[in-house]
Amino acid sequence: TVTGTATGSGTDYTLANGTLTIDAGDTQKNITIASIVNDALDEANETVIVTLSNAVGATLGSDDEHTYTITDNDATPSLSINDVSGNETAGNRQFTVTLSAASGLAVTVNYATSDGTATAGADYTAISATQLTIAAGATTATFNVGVLADSIDEANETATLTLSSASSSASISDATGTLTITDDD
Repeated sequence: TVTGTATGSGTDYTLANGTLTIDAGDTQKNITIASIVNDALDEANETVIVTLSNAVGATLGSDDEHTYTITDNDATPSLSINDVSGNETAGNRQFTVTLSAASGLAVTVNYATSDGTATAGADYTAISATQLTIAAGATTATFNVGVLADSIDEANETATLTLSSASSSASISDATGTLTITDDD
């Protein structure tokens, strides 16, 4: 019987449940895991577990299970955040966090705002240490920052969005995004 965390049928490997016959006069026979797939997906190491059972003409010893580990060899993807610009009309501005390549694991990262020339509470709504998740297989996730309207004639203002504390399944290549609030007064 074939079990484990890896997926058979050619996704991660090829080997199906079956019957092994050791011919008369022989003392061993190999079970071959064929076609280990070298994908480009960063993922945890996976296992293929082969368990022997229902022996006929022999007795199973205590070593009736073998675990084969498929070691992942793909690079850890990196995270980046975009810059967003818009006028000071009240409403949300959407930021996108992008993963350089899809991962077989969910990726989490914290994000927070900080004042540049814009002031939290007066020009935009502050966000502190909020976690964002990019689902396994996806490459982007978004979040919003609220912009607050005013009627003051002023220069364009900025706030900074900072990524931090990425899960071990990703690194951060571009940790900061800028929100530019364009004055419309």
